Amino acid sequence: MVRIRLRRAGGRGQPTHRIVAADKESPRDGRFIEILGDYNPRTEPATIRVKEDRVYHWLSVGAQPSKAVLQVFNVIGLMDRYQRFQDGEEIETLLEEAEEVQREHNKDPRTRRDDLQSKAAAKKEEEEAEEPEEIPAEAEEEPDIDEEDEDEVEEEQEEEIDVDEEEDEDEEESDVDEEDEDEEDDDEEEEESEVDEEDEEDEDEEDGDEEEDEDEEEKDE
Repeated sequence: MVRIRLRRAGGRGQPTHRIVAADKESPRDGRFIEILGDYNPRTEPATIRVKEDRVYHWLSVGAQPSKAVLQVFNVIGLMDRYQRFQDGEEIETLLEEAEEVQREHNKDPRTRRDDLQSKAAAKKEEEEAEEPEEIPAEAEEEPDIDEEDEDEVEEEQEEEIDVDEEEDEDEEESDVDEEDEDEEDDDEEEEESEVDEEDEEDEDEEDGDEEEDEDEEEKDE
C-alpha cells in the first residue's frame, strides 16, 4: 500500500519536509517512490508547494495521505479540488487554480523569518524599558513624608531629647550628691581628728597637774 507522507529534510533545528509517495512498510526517512512537493514550516506562513496533478494520480490509485499531509493539503484546499476532479471538472482549470492559491499563500518564502526577529527584538526592548532602573545608593532620594508623619517624627525626636535631658540632669544630681557626701565625710573626719587632739591635750594637762601635785607633796614632806 502507498502512503503520501512527510519526509524529514534540513539540518538540526532547521526542519523542512518533502511530501513523498512511499511504501507503507518503508521507514519514515527511508526509500520513497516519488517526490510530490515540499513543506517548510519555518516561514510565515508556512511554504507549501505541491504537484497537484501527481497527487491526484496517487490518490486515484488508492494512496492514503497521512494525518500531517492531510492537514497540509487542507491548508491550500487540495482535497476540495480533488473532489471536484472526481466529479468531472477539467484538470487544467483545477491546476491553474492550484497555482494561483499556492502563489497567494507563499508570499514570503524567507526561511529566516526576519520580520519575526525584528518583532522579538522590539518586544525585548520594551521589556527592558519597563524594568525599573537601579538607583545608586548616593543618588537615592529620601522618601516623601506626609505632614502627619513629619509631626510624629518631630514629637518622637522631642521626646528623645527630653529623655536625654532628664538623664543628664539625673547624672548631674547624682554627681552633686556624691560630692556633698564626700565633703561631709571629710568634715566629719576633720572634726573627729580635732576632738581627738583636744582630748589628748586635756589628758596631757591633767597628767602635768598630777605630777606637779606629787612634787609639791614630796617637798612638804
